[in-house]
Amino acid sequence: MLYLARHCQTDWNREPARCQGWAETELNETGRGQARDLGRALEDRGIELIVTSHLVRARETARIVHEMLGARLPLIVDPRLAESHRGEWETRRFSSIIRNQPETWAHYHEHPETFRFPGGESLAAQQRRVLACLRDCVLDGRTALLVTHGGSIRLVRCFLDGKGIEAFHTATTTPGELHEIVTERLAEDIASYLEKS
Repeated sequence: MLYLARHCQTDWNREPARCQGWAETELNETGRGQARDLGRALEDRGIELIVTSHLVRARETARIVHEMLGARLPLIVDPRLAESHRGEWETRRFSSIIRNQPETWAHYHEHPETFRFPGGESLAAQQRRVLACLRDCVLDGRTALLVTHGGSIRLVRCFLDGKGIEAFHTATTTPGELHEIVTERLAEDIASYLEKS
């Protein structure tokens, strides 16, 4: 069994929202409380391993959960779980991007399957690395919690739902939200998908 959790709240998740990407932001007090709630929600789930994105907001979420579940539990940092590298958009307010780059913003929303962040990576590249991490965690065989990001979780859901990256903007997740992933045949399905993409 795998559990995916989005990192908990940062100030940049609040309005007016900023594009985070790989920009480093810490959890705020609400986010730290959400992480403690997440830890409590996982106490009886048999978690044997925690894997986290290398970005601070995910690592801080994972650390709080790790402390609540037991210090001897393995905690691994895996950059493949990171949010998309959003290049020139990082640290900018979304309202500014919409105002100053309306055509690029429209491409992002209308055709996410072909979109690449200016100076950053494509959603397709992000999906491949996140799915590769999931595959490796399934093959590991332990019940694992993966602490990741909104974009990464959306891309996993696009894959699991069979809708493709075209559905990226219809998949939603909130800070601190937990998603349960059934792993039967998942490694094989991911391997087949990665071979074709």
